[in-house]
Amino acid sequence: MTSRATGLEWLLAFSDPRRGVGWNSGSRGGLGSNLRRTRIRLDLAGAPDRRMRVVLIAGTKGKGSTAALLAGILSAAEVRAGLATKPHLQSYRERVRVDGVAIDDAAFARGVTALHPLAEELTRRLPDAGSPTTFELTLVLALAHFAERDCDVAVLEVGLGGKYDATNATDPHVSVITALSHDHTRELGTRLADIAAEKAGILRPGRVAIVAPQPPAARTAILAACARIGAVPREVPAMSARLAARDELALAGAHQRANAASAVAAAEALAEHGVPFTKSAVARGLRTVRWPGRFEVVAGTPVVVLDGAHNDGSADALALTLRSEFPRRRIRFVLGLMKDKDARAVVRPLLPLASAVEATAPASPRGLPAVELARSIRGVPVRVHPSLGAALSAARATAAANEIVCVTGSLALVGEARDALGLPIAEDLFATDGAG
Repeated sequence: MTSRATGLEWLLAFSDPRRGVGWNSGSRGGLGSNLRRTRIRLDLAGAPDRRMRVVLIAGTKGKGSTAALLAGILSAAEVRAGLATKPHLQSYRERVRVDGVAIDDAAFARGVTALHPLAEELTRRLPDAGSPTTFELTLVLALAHFAERDCDVAVLEVGLGGKYDATNATDPHVSVITALSHDHTRELGTRLADIAAEKAGILRPGRVAIVAPQPPAARTAILAACARIGAVPREVPAMSARLAARDELALAGAHQRANAASAVAAAEALAEHGVPFTKSAVARGLRTVRWPGRFEVVAGTPVVVLDGAHNDGSADALALTLRSEFPRRRIRFVLGLMKDKDARAVVRPLLPLASAVEATAPASPRGLPAVELARSIRGVPVRVHPSLGAALSAARATAAANEIVCVTGSLALVGEARDALGLPIAEDLFATDGAG
């Protein structure tokens, strides 16, 4: 059996380092092949997804948080739930969890070893589809792990879009569309209606679609897709999203209350498929979930906030939460983004709060050079740094007594910051003592 390190090396060989784990220059057959390759590989693995109820969660912002909150509610109800999210912060193992606990090294290595013959057999059966992507293979690994651990539910965060995403090769019992804004515009388009139509590809006839509060154009497109497909829309009321779990939710920010409301609605819909649901489990689940890198406050002098706000909607949410949690305090931002993000859209809501910006880039071939990022910043002092470590050190050294340091932009940058601050990998998202 391969080691975890060797297994990860093999797995990442199926990705494009400049585009990410969802892309492979050796893939062929267009976007539809993502689904064909994944479905065949799942069937070769014994169709592990058919042994559990599946929830697909698509959207622009809040996908991962909603998925984690739903998994937390299920765990509190003693329903064994698998959770597959992306990206990871510090360890690739974070992408695959059961009851909030990351897959361990041995299980990860076994899972990768089991993928080898499946990849070879798929090439034999479907030569015109080319090579799989790392994301596709990781999804099969995750679902096989969930089945091995006797999970009742698989909660899957959609990668990109919805219609052609590898996760859509499964047959979801419940689909969730979180708040939409602009992201991945090269692939999904610039109009919210077009983005919504792609996300709506995860809907299924006769099954519930949970729809978070949306901009009008996105809402119209999603409801039209529900009508066309025959899905059953259940909209999360805006007022419910604002008020839900205000006293019991461990995650900060009004946007997290909206995510919690969507997670509760999804749990209620799962109950119609025989999955237990109790209000007491909701309260316990929401209270125990920890979601690192999403408005994560690290105590010290200065206080450091870690938040992966990488598009316009998430940057708006970050700005609102900073104003709410730290009123009348200035923020020294440590900022780094990937090349495919709209830097000006991310920067715009943050600058009114900023005392200064320390511009850097994630340690990735996909990182936007810090010099280019700095050009999008106007009206506040900005310095360029060669690494996250240098930027964070400069921010902490020069922050005024009452200033907050906020590391934001790419979640990869936030993961680097957690390493630099000596924070451990979050092995268990539902640890009641907050450990990890």
